[in-house]
Amino acid sequence: MEYEDLRKQVVDAGLKMYQKGLTHGTSGNISCRVPQKEKMLITPSNISYEQIQEKDIMLVNFAGEAEETGRNPSSETPFHLMIYKNRKDIGGIVHSHSVYALAVASSRKTVPVFLDEMFSEIGGELEVSDYALPGSDELASNILTKLGDKNALLLANHGTVCCGKDLEEAFWVAETVEKICRIFVMSSLLGGVHPLPDEGVEYQRMMYEMRKDL
Repeated sequence: MEYEDLRKQVVDAGLKMYQKGLTHGTSGNISCRVPQKEKMLITPSNISYEQIQEKDIMLVNFAGEAEETGRNPSSETPFHLMIYKNRKDIGGIVHSHSVYALAVASSRKTVPVFLDEMFSEIGGELEVSDYALPGSDELASNILTKLGDKNALLLANHGTVCCGKDLEEAFWVAETVEKICRIFVMSSLLGGVHPLPDEGVEYQRMMYEMRKDL
């Protein structure tokens, strides 16, 4: 079996996503880029994260073809491929269905930069992509258009897309997004958030660009 270490990373990230309450059932999916190859490894469809094994992780090429048999790749494969093909800096993607992120995504409200870590971890405000059917090419196109050069995006009435240079960073971004959305919801109950002043945003922009270059 090829890429055993990468497969283990995907399995471990999926289990951690489930255990930390960032998803439920078989919702969401996780992938990583295969270095120096136009291929990715992605979680299979309709298997609980507690049951997924390394042999279940599917190898898919950038033409969208599964290079293995036995399982079906996640139905969300199109948007993972779209991101990898257009963002060379991304090596891991976590698509979560966490509670507070779903709440904000369902409200379709953009979360402004109101915490220092929003820019340094995400790259700016947390936007919501237009709704499209799960697994569709339209959804993939909507995600790519709205994501830009950021690390995270909310999907209208659906969940999150969180990216990183590897799976470890992508998972960290997923946890950060859920924390940000939780604080945003709680702050909204207290009258709303106050965005960072311009100097704070510029400082965090600089920190984000420095991290991108590391």
